[in-house]
Amino acid sequence: MGWLSNRWSRVRSELTLQDLLLDVGGKTLVALGLGALFASVLQPYAWALIGGGLVCSTIVKAKYWKRFWA
Repeated sequence: MGWLSNRWSRVRSELTLQDLLLDVGGKTLVALGLGALFASVLQPYAWALIGGGLVCSTIVKAKYWKRFWA
């Protein structure tokens, strides 16, 4: 993952909040589209997927909590 860290260091100064929000919005639309396509297949796993997403988000927030709020 060192290459990812190096790439982030290069683009960090050029990346704007609007770009980041547009990227996240696009990924959200893709996820919603895939969810609509596979809704009947994934329905039994919906709560597990939601829980997994919340756990991932919580892990990242906990990792960077002090850096953002210090």
